[in-house]
Amino acid sequence: MVTTLDMWEEFMRKPSIESVSLFENEYKQSGDIPTLRNLNLVLMDIGNWQHAKSNFEKIIEKSERTNDGDLIEIGMVNWFMGNELTAIDFWKQACDAEYTDAAGAIDGPLILWYAGQRLGDQKLVNKSLKRLKKFWKVKDYRLLAKEWPGTTAIAGFLLDKVPEYVFLNDWKWSPGSLEYRRLCRANFWVGMKIMNQSEEKAIQHFKTAFSENKIAILEYEYFLSKWEYSRLTKNNQKDKIPSGRTQLVNRH
Repeated sequence: MVTTLDMWEEFMRKPSIESVSLFENEYKQSGDIPTLRNLNLVLMDIGNWQHAKSNFEKIIEKSERTNDGDLIEIGMVNWFMGNELTAIDFWKQACDAEYTDAAGAIDGPLILWYAGQRLGDQKLVNKSLKRLKKFWKVKDYRLLAKEWPGTTAIAGFLLDKVPEYVFLNDWKWSPGSLEYRRLCRANFWVGMKIMNQSEEKAIQHFKTAFSENKIAILEYEYFLSKWEYSRLTKNNQKDKIPSGRTQLVNRH
């Protein structure tokens, strides 16, 4: 009998494309939503957008409550497929999702800021920043502990309330997988914010975001970083972005 731990260990030893059947078989046996979410991470890692899109539609249909993570990720798949308006619609829905992380539905406005920046839609950027102001509730970032304050840190950074060096280097999460996930998130948002000033530096941040440790696949910024890196380095193929070895755990 193959255990979940065995499956993860095997997946870590192989490129994602060689491990799809591993998670497909697991889902056929369990039929549960967390397993389908994990399968979708693998599918997105190899750029199989259509299959991932179909699976997300199943997840959303079967879920009792709307989950902002599912809405963000189905939006990403549509974005990668070139369906930008559909992606934005899902991301707007994520702002009012019933189920979010401890910070609330903050990731919806964050990814809408990304869409606004990428499309040159200043109205969308401004609306996103207005929403993000509701999540940044301190007058001075120096009043916070030096530990990573979570997703609200990204809001503070995009609102110009937190210096780049503090956001990227001073605030830390627990050593190990959590810190790798923080680095992924922080590097992506720094890359997006400086892209217009220095494409070269943005590329470096995007590459760091997805290549330091594959545990970062648990953050949606992992996929956006790979997409932006590929796009900016002229390797943007809508059915393929860099993939690698990845460790999976249940996100929700």
